[in-house]
Amino acid sequence: MLAIYPRSAFDVYNKIKINYPSNIDAICEEIYKACTGMGTDEEMLIKILGPRSPNDRALISYRYKELFNTPLRDLVKGETSGDLGFLMQLICMSLPQAEAYIIHRACKGAGTSEHLLYPILVGRSDAEMNVLKKTYFEMYEEDLAVMLNAELSGDFHQIIMLALQELQIEYKSSFHTKEKVEEDAEMLYKAGEGKWGTDEGTFVKTLFSCPPQHLENVNKAYTEKHGHDIINAIQSEFGGTATDALVYFVRLTLEPFKLLTERLEASMAGLGTDEMALSSFLVRYHPYLSKIKPIFEDKHKISLRERIHGDTEGRHRELLLHVVDAPSSEGAFA
Repeated sequence: MLAIYPRSAFDVYNKIKINYPSNIDAICEEIYKACTGMGTDEEMLIKILGPRSPNDRALISYRYKELFNTPLRDLVKGETSGDLGFLMQLICMSLPQAEAYIIHRACKGAGTSEHLLYPILVGRSDAEMNVLKKTYFEMYEEDLAVMLNAELSGDFHQIIMLALQELQIEYKSSFHTKEKVEEDAEMLYKAGEGKWGTDEGTFVKTLFSCPPQHLENVNKAYTEKHGHDIINAIQSEFGGTATDALVYFVRLTLEPFKLLTERLEASMAGLGTDEMALSSFLVRYHPYLSKIKPIFEDKHKISLRERIHGDTEGRHRELLLHVVDAPSSEGAFA
């Protein structure tokens, strides 16, 4: 399970006072000047926000609202548009706000963009899910579960609603024993391949309750007993986006960086880049780009930076490359 929220996200959630860097007010003033007057200075915005770490960008968004009594994302929303505008809004928010915004965009357009939803909602820690739920309600005055319940259908609906319930149990060697491994592997089989008609609810609940170390052991036990792994079982028992979501969950646990490298390439493969998916990915998984970049280059024989440069254009490309080059750690204001 990958943790992606910076420290400041939990400070805000827990109502802990933020100690801002001494020069943050000057940075907020620069942004204010870039977005007021005769049109937006997009170049200045890109230079100010693009090179920042996720935590630094979050601190800027929090402080800007305190200073000017308006969310930075609202100001940018009115001043930029298109692919650049979408990415600019993402980096003008804290990461929980950016995820809430992506979810809202995915559900409120013409048809639900399910491929943007499940990477955000499955495989999250209880702590991050609680922050996300609260943030969504604060931004849109709507309960996340209620909204998704109305928007989704079929097996995918059931998977997402169960993901929201925070079913995963903390790993304990005294509980997650060899016997528990065999029990859960058999539970998955009986609810899936061993049953005439899949018991989707039991299968997904069992899967989502497994902490990473336990799931790895369950997958090994399943493979040894049935000749193939849990992913094969999912692919034979589910279809469509439901399959994609469950496979994503398993791979995010067992081989996270290989999965994320493939997803990043997929957003740029084929006829035309999926700019929304690409922007969402780079902002959400920014803390892990240092691990993803070498895997990407080794597999595709081209650097991630070169790949993005060749598949995007204009100021959107410029901002994407700033994000790719930005520090992934807590960062430092300068």
